[in-house]
Amino acid sequence: MAITTLNNRSINRSDTASADQVWTATSATASDFQAGGVNTPFFFAKGSQALDDATTTKLTLTEVYDTDSTYATGTFTPAVAGKYHIFGQIFCDADAMNLHIYKNGANFSDVRFNNGENSENSVHVNVIDEANTTDYYELYAYQASGGTVTTESSFQRTSFGGYKIIT
Repeated sequence: MAITTLNNRSINRSDTASADQVWTATSATASDFQAGGVNTPFFFAKGSQALDDATTTKLTLTEVYDTDSTYATGTFTPAVAGKYHIFGQIFCDADAMNLHIYKNGANFSDVRFNNGENSENSVHVNVIDEANTTDYYELYAYQASGGTVTTESSFQRTSFGGYKIIT
């Protein structure tokens, strides 16, 4: 931990000033004022995938970013304990869609959409969760259109991602 001199007094970053005390920095760098930690592991995957009618399907999207090799075959395993923001979205022609984030093989968070007509629609799901080193997350989708549809990949409309939250 760097030592900084304030008001001719050596302090470290854990020191605090009283309400009536004013400190003036005589030696400091930008890193002295930044939050600690990094938002890794981080992954982001996107692509398109065929979804059968009335079937819940695991999405196995193409990896775009994977800082710590924690995403493979549609599964994110953080490998570092902490709080994580996990998110996903799909875009396709269906009148009813569900999007699920599974944790350790079970539905953990989901969102459902039904507008009653087969038209271009999207659904998004987000969750913040405390993960240990062996937890794993997957993205599953369900659609009801009367037939097989393929999710759209342009503009990252079908994607899955997550990152560690700095605490």
